[in-house]
Amino acid sequence: MRIIRIIGYGFMALVLAGGWAFFYWQSSSVDLAAVDGARTALAELRAADTGWNQQLVNARLSARGAAPVPSPSLSARSPRYRLAYATLEVRALRLGNPPVGRELAQLKRAFEDKGALMARFAEAQAALAGARGAEPGGEVKIAEFQAIADAMFEQAWFSSTGPRLDTLARAIDRVFDEALTQTEIYRVGLLCYSGFLLAVLAFLVWSLDLRSRQLREANESLEARVKDRTRELSGALVKLKESEAMLIQSEKMSSLGQMVAGIAHEVNTPLAYVKSSLEAVGKSVPGVGRLAAAADRLLTLLSSESADETALAAQFAQVRALVEGLKGKTAGGDALEALERLVKDGLFGIGQISEIVTNLKNFSRLDRGMVGEFDLHEGIDSAIRIGQAQLQNRIVRREFGAIPPITCSPSQINQVILNLLSNAAQATREGEGTITVRTGMRGAAHVAVEVTDNGSGIPADVLPKIFDPFFTTKAIGKGTGLGLSVSYKIIENHGGKLEVQSKPGAGTRFTVVLPINPPAAPAA
Repeated sequence: MRIIRIIGYGFMALVLAGGWAFFYWQSSSVDLAAVDGARTALAELRAADTGWNQQLVNARLSARGAAPVPSPSLSARSPRYRLAYATLEVRALRLGNPPVGRELAQLKRAFEDKGALMARFAEAQAALAGARGAEPGGEVKIAEFQAIADAMFEQAWFSSTGPRLDTLARAIDRVFDEALTQTEIYRVGLLCYSGFLLAVLAFLVWSLDLRSRQLREANESLEARVKDRTRELSGALVKLKESEAMLIQSEKMSSLGQMVAGIAHEVNTPLAYVKSSLEAVGKSVPGVGRLAAAADRLLTLLSSESADETALAAQFAQVRALVEGLKGKTAGGDALEALERLVKDGLFGIGQISEIVTNLKNFSRLDRGMVGEFDLHEGIDSAIRIGQAQLQNRIVRREFGAIPPITCSPSQINQVILNLLSNAAQATREGEGTITVRTGMRGAAHVAVEVTDNGSGIPADVLPKIFDPFFTTKAIGKGTGLGLSVSYKIIENHGGKLEVQSKPGAGTRFTVVLPINPPAAPAA
């Protein structure tokens, strides 16, 4: 719409400018040089015609014996009138008036006819002069030549060159007067049109000034509204970021809850070893303590020189009874060996718990910097061990290729891998699911991690939405819809890509592509 309006304004300006140019051109269209040149050429032709007439008069006077009036010769007049006529023709045709053209053609014929008559008159005069200078008795020829000369004189003297010159002069004057009148009209029109243009220009200046004031006021109002809107949007953005952070934290806590549930399951078995061993040792410790006290009293009596035989016998009997009592409480009959086995069982359980804690520490990388070199294979193994509770009753295959360590945030990459493993486990059935984790190079500067499952797959209409925040196909309360969205953002911040291929009924493959050395350190 704006372009059409601009084109319309441009067309209006062009029309107004064209109108002014038309009036200006018409007001200065009188060719004064052409009029003056035509008049000069007419004067020359009139002089030529007057010269011819003077020659006729001189010839008549000479025939009657009178002294002739000096005048140019006939042969000298012919080129002059032709040159003058050519000039007149050029000037007159520039006036662009048809009647002038017609009069010019008639004038040309009149001059050509008179020129021919003048030539014949000269021939007759010459023949007459020759007859008079011949032998006597030639009066008949003289009379004949005289008659011819008189006839040529009459025709030449009364030729229409003079009237034609007068008619053409009046036509040129009339054309000139009409052109002057028309030019004056156009000059008045030009003056009025210029006044109209000035009025239009004044209106445009006033309108432009009004629009400028309105635009300035609108800009001031718009700036105020923009500031208010910016404050509102800034507040909304802050709240949105807070909400996003809370939701992301909720997703992390959800993942953490699943991970803690798996770790609790893994820790429960070795913890039972430790508890059972410690309870058995706790039951045996009081008897051993009593045996040690009785043995100590027996040693005291034996080391005494005045020991009573009866007391020694009673103390020996007590020690023997305590030893028999300890033997009776152990399956193998050796109390010390039993205690040693219990301690070993407890230490074995503690070792398993320590291994789980080490895996958890390796998974979270809390003991390392946020960004550093990372062995993806080590991270995958840690993620599989941490997610063992979710991956139980499913076959997990590792197909590791030769890849170098990469620079990344290990805890974030572990979170992505664990999330992909968790999704693969949820997409497969217990006892039938197979999850394959494959690594390899993607070109010379990138590595790829593929997590493939043989689950139900993702429908084609859902596939484009799986990375959208808050989108989930799980039941209410089962997921926040942020797992894949957060994973996608993490991989994107590392300068990589998260790709997905899925076929309903056949399974899904997620591919994580990461640069070996990212262009910039990923955000923590």
